[in-house]
Amino acid sequence: MNIIKQAEKNCRIWFDGDIWEQCPEEFFEPRYWQNQHAIIGQAKGRGQVVFFSHQDQSFVLRHYRRGGLVGRIISEDCYLFTGKKRTRPWREFSLLGQINELGLPAPKPVAIRLIKEGLLYRADLITQLIPNSNDLSRLLVRQRLSSEIWQQVGRVIRQFHDAGVDHSDLNIHNIMLDEEEKIWIIDLDKSRIRKPAASWQRANLERLYRSLEKERQQLPHWYWLKSDWALLKQGYQG
Repeated sequence: MNIIKQAEKNCRIWFDGDIWEQCPEEFFEPRYWQNQHAIIGQAKGRGQVVFFSHQDQSFVLRHYRRGGLVGRIISEDCYLFTGKKRTRPWREFSLLGQINELGLPAPKPVAIRLIKEGLLYRADLITQLIPNSNDLSRLLVRQRLSSEIWQQVGRVIRQFHDAGVDHSDLNIHNIMLDEEEKIWIIDLDKSRIRKPAASWQRANLERLYRSLEKERQQLPHWYWLKSDWALLKQGYQG
């Protein structure tokens, strides 16, 4: 990546100069893209996520928010600043850059914004949108997936694990399938690269299995069987 830094008062922006020539602060404001009639969608979840088009490409803008008790009591989008390299956006931005350099199927990082307010910061991340794709949870409420797709999911997870990528929240919502039936892994917030080990790799898979089971128990239509999990494990084990 050709990382360019911009700084003004309490705002710091880093962006990939190979993708954009400039990245003004308003690029991180959903209202700006709304005024440009550029918003093409949005996603539900803990953070505010919007999809927008710019210069014939599509992007994802996500504002960092926390959930749980801490988010309700202290602040849902403020974090303690202990150095740039320890911030959530910088870590995810850098990790996505490393993952893309390794040739793994993950979104390409575009830009981050950090706004410092005393000892705290707020932050945003922009990545490229994976075109014509759906997360597997959206597909599984409508149809079963083929044996080859489940095996491919296992193979892609194994590629990430062999590269040492420990996904902090590998669940069925963070695995995407595009129109060419290529598998992508998204949302690597709080993830990291570490020495491959059976313990954390197994924990990743167990988390994914629990998310599949949770959806099966809660949704009236969920086209997933435990035999599909066996197919995923076949792909994972090679």
